[in-house]
Amino acid sequence: MAKVSLPVLLDRLEKKYPDARYELDWASPLDLLVATILAAQCTDERVNRVTKSLFRAYKTAGDYAKADLAVLEEQVKPTGFYKQKARTIQEACKVLVARFGGRVPATMDEMVTIPGVARKTANVVLNTAFGLPSGVIVDTHVARVSRRMGLTAEEKPERIEADLMRLVPRDRWTFFGPAMVLHGRYTCTARAPECSGCLIEDQCPQILEGVAPAEPASTKKTTTATAKKAAPVKKAAAPAAARSSAQSLELKGSTMHTLPASWRHVLAAEIEKPYFQELARFVAEERKTQQVFPPDDEVFAALELTPYEDVRVLVLGQDPYHDDDQAHGLCFSVRPGIKPPPSLANIYKELEADLGIKKPNHGYLVSWAKQGVLLLNAVLTVRAHTPNSHKDKGWEKFTDAVISKVNEKRERVIFLLWGGYAQKKEKLIDPKRHTVIKGAHPSPLSARNGFFGSKPFSAINHALEEAGSEPISWALPPV
Repeated sequence: MAKVSLPVLLDRLEKKYPDARYELDWASPLDLLVATILAAQCTDERVNRVTKSLFRAYKTAGDYAKADLAVLEEQVKPTGFYKQKARTIQEACKVLVARFGGRVPATMDEMVTIPGVARKTANVVLNTAFGLPSGVIVDTHVARVSRRMGLTAEEKPERIEADLMRLVPRDRWTFFGPAMVLHGRYTCTARAPECSGCLIEDQCPQILEGVAPAEPASTKKTTTATAKKAAPVKKAAAPAAARSSAQSLELKGSTMHTLPASWRHVLAAEIEKPYFQELARFVAEERKTQQVFPPDDEVFAALELTPYEDVRVLVLGQDPYHDDDQAHGLCFSVRPGIKPPPSLANIYKELEADLGIKKPNHGYLVSWAKQGVLLLNAVLTVRAHTPNSHKDKGWEKFTDAVISKVNEKRERVIFLLWGGYAQKKEKLIDPKRHTVIKGAHPSPLSARNGFFGSKPFSAINHALEEAGSEPISWALPPV
């Protein structure tokens, strides 16, 4: 596996991020521990807004330990999944008071005995607050960028960290982690990496092997109307070495150009099969004479918003919504401004009953997708106002391949299968390696036959935490 030169990478990271640091605000190791717990599935910017007043109210571990839990929950609510986060903070601080005299310990062995503290959190505190090279910080950004750079082929954070600790000199660990976080957050992003001008553009295996980056979000069209009016977007030319390889993956139809980079690499063999070429031609012909949903550039939106390496949960739907302006490529999700359909309305009812999360004022589930929830329909296109019109045209073979590839991931994935149709796909999943959660479909026709009261959202987060992964923040931000 090709990889970047470590000396070159370290030198360029040093030049671009000379003062690299974790972007959470803190004044003490306790502050940083609390902020890191709150940062799970939340932006650092939002955490910093919350902790500005939180740190004034709670000065010591004892303050958190004695706090009214309901009050603490309300104070951290803007960070999402607030009940669990408040409880984790309080339990961690009770242990700090009981076993460490109220102080945050300065060793890895002691840190990981604190409730809610795994190696990533411990490394953030030890590296950042104490300046100790306890290991390498591995968050989702570092994991993604390290795989793209060829520094690791692993999926699990602890194995990625082990690879990085072998490669990176120990005296650079405390710098390397924050610098890679910044690079992944602002340049080598999951959805639309800015490869042109990247500090390792001349060495990145993804570029040299011809896996083109995803199209930037700014070039996307959001409605059928704008799709008809918008001028074609001229893409920057790929390096010559990349072009010849990338061209071999081009589809002889209308939709391949939107298949994002991480999935092109995984599904390269699948998209060259005869059935897929026939499927592409079918969809292209349909678009000439019929209105087809979703628009051409959103057919693979689920794969674009949730890169292969980031998939932690897979939710399987059946067919895209077939009414105007509803479908945009994610199962169960509708565009902002569109009333949530009955199945999604029932999903929101169960979400509130399960986790106490109030129904949002929209049905746009992109926030879930960006956290690693692959919202996949079994069929990816539909003729307007004609449900199941693209059934048995080839999409099912393709999405079965997607499910099979997700099943091949080393890290545990949670598969949520609602209804009989989705549950037929269970044969594609290895239950010894992954978690399968089954239940009735949220449709009004079946929701009262086992969907209501099934608590799927807390079950998913429990399974993720058991696997050492961060829970999903199911609260949808306003749009």
